[in-house]
Amino acid sequence: MGLKYSDLYNKSKLFINKGISKRNELDISEFLLWASLSLELLGKATLAFVHPSLVVDPNDPKGLLIACGYKNDDDFKTIQAKTVFERLQVNLSIPKFDQKKKEFCMSLANKRNAELHSGLLPFDGLKLDLILPHFWDICLILLDFQGKKLEEWIGNDEAARAMQIIGDRSAILKTVVESRVEACRKKYHDKYKFDRPTIIYDLDEDEELISCPACNNAAAAYGELNDKVYEGESADNPWHSVYTYLYDITEIHCKYCDLKLNGYEEVEIIIDDPVFSKNVEEEPDYDYDYGND
Repeated sequence: MGLKYSDLYNKSKLFINKGISKRNELDISEFLLWASLSLELLGKATLAFVHPSLVVDPNDPKGLLIACGYKNDDDFKTIQAKTVFERLQVNLSIPKFDQKKKEFCMSLANKRNAELHSGLLPFDGLKLDLILPHFWDICLILLDFQGKKLEEWIGNDEAARAMQIIGDRSAILKTVVESRVEACRKKYHDKYKFDRPTIIYDLDEDEELISCPACNNAAAAYGELNDKVYEGESADNPWHSVYTYLYDITEIHCKYCDLKLNGYEEVEIIIDDPVFSKNVEEEPDYDYDYGND
């Protein structure tokens, strides 16, 4: 029906291999076009891996029936790229697919739209060495969620090349991040040789104080919600429920030494287990909107 996981996965596989063929013919712009199309399909396949209803436009009631197997029809609308990547990040909370990953996907999708729907040539002149490490890394993350290997998607030889590209960038990023941490550590010791101030942080619900990996003072960690676990009823308020919110740390900012780590991949270089949790007591919302007005 076109909404099944296997259909979307196989089409993404077809498109990326079309792109690789164009790359081998030195047509980089067309390779990037096929790659951008393939990435959106791989994102939709990831959603359909959970359930096909996540792929259809929620404003299309017939599409939801088709996705649930109630109707056999090809007259349906799927969600836009923006919604695909938002659902991957926010709703599925796929490990390592953070805000920076979503922004890269949207940048590629926007260039794809400009290529197809305007007189612009947005892929002309783009450097593969700046795009491919991010592209292959995101594909690897989405395939891993599906229980698939990169080799199944693009073959052993191409998968080996892709892993080499990811590995090279990871090694460079590790050096850059570790150097940044060391520089901030030195800056802190030079700045506060004799006296250290007490700095107060104003934290939001998705932030927590952790020990700064550079200067060991309090640093603010921003997290993206990964899971919400029901713990039971509140002992003090029987009508309330207690939940544990689990967050993946995707940013760290220390006001003492000015260390900034941006994105999950930078954070995990320095912190072995980049997560934090918060216990939250919630009151049920009984004021439902039934739409009977």
